Amino acid sequence: MTAGITARLTTRLTTGRTGRGHGLLIGPVGVVLRTRPLAATAVVTVLLATLCAISVFTGSLHIPFDRALAALTGGGTRIEHLVIVEHRLSRALAAVLVGFALGCAGALTQTITRNPIASPDILGVGSGAAFFAVLLVTRPEVTRALGDHPAGQVLAPAAIAGGLITTAAVLGLSWRAGFDGMRLILVGIGVNSVALAGVSFLLTRADLDQADAAKRWLTGSLAGVRMGEVLFMAPLVLAGAVACAVLARDLSALRLGRHVAPALGTSPGRTEAIALLTAVLLTSGAVAVAGPIAFVAFLAPQAAMRAFGTIGPPPPAGGLTGALLVLGADLAAQRLPTELPVGVPTAVIGAPGLLYLLNQHRRRTSA
Repeated sequence: MTAGITARLTTRLTTGRTGRGHGLLIGPVGVVLRTRPLAATAVVTVLLATLCAISVFTGSLHIPFDRALAALTGGGTRIEHLVIVEHRLSRALAAVLVGFALGCAGALTQTITRNPIASPDILGVGSGAAFFAVLLVTRPEVTRALGDHPAGQVLAPAAIAGGLITTAAVLGLSWRAGFDGMRLILVGIGVNSVALAGVSFLLTRADLDQADAAKRWLTGSLAGVRMGEVLFMAPLVLAGAVACAVLARDLSALRLGRHVAPALGTSPGRTEAIALLTAVLLTSGAVAVAGPIAFVAFLAPQAAMRAFGTIGPPPPAGGLTGALLVLGADLAAQRLPTELPVGVPTAVIGAPGLLYLLNQHRRRTSA
């Protein structure tokens, strides 16, 4: 009997090869190892590691490689530690975490709405989080009303609360005996406009110092990010990645339609609620750290779907692509003659991408 159990649990690689890859059988569990996603993951990971190394070891202030390495390992002078660890490393890690959060959130949003142009940006999540963050920065009396804590301590919770409140408003206004993807997007655009108008109003009423402190919530910026904010984002991103892994099967079933998913053992309502909550938390955390970085949540899942060869927007691959996009854009923005916020190059890249997808959608519907 023991021999029979051992034989059934033995790992066997299938000898055949399909167009999707190799089959791996571990007892009753079968997994398809697809060559293209594995290759794309390896390429994106190598690119991320390369850009991180460039970001940490190069910059306007030249520090020799051995001194930079010493600062990373706990040695070096105080100035070298501040430049390498507190400025360069924290900024690079923040770019990776923020990009992963936005790309993953965008893939979740596009999956549950079954619409390639849906993203937390369009649904108003980012602008709602930004409104609450700017409210704390520009209105000291609000901070005092919350217990007179330093604004930095309540900024992240306030941004997350803003994202949740905005999402609740969008869901409440778009509910008509159920949710429709297009109605959700249209209501989200309206709520997004109201939140952005609120941000502009707060900035017009703020003094110069307050407006300067709140400027990252206009275009998104990683300048001034410190290791404390990286440590805040890391567990949030890890929890989001775990949630996406747990929801992977249900999300795949949901892509086939809400009427088909129950036949595959998936509860559409539960899956959509958990996926949307995960997307809101990831987006709100990213906005709390870097402000609303435009188009990443929209563009990264679509780019990942084409690069990784998946049927729908894959959350983990979308996160990796988003991390690469934000880190590359921030690195390029730092190397310009005049340093720009990271949201400017992402908008330059994302706007043509949006127009391309809209044109593709128009062609499919007209055909």
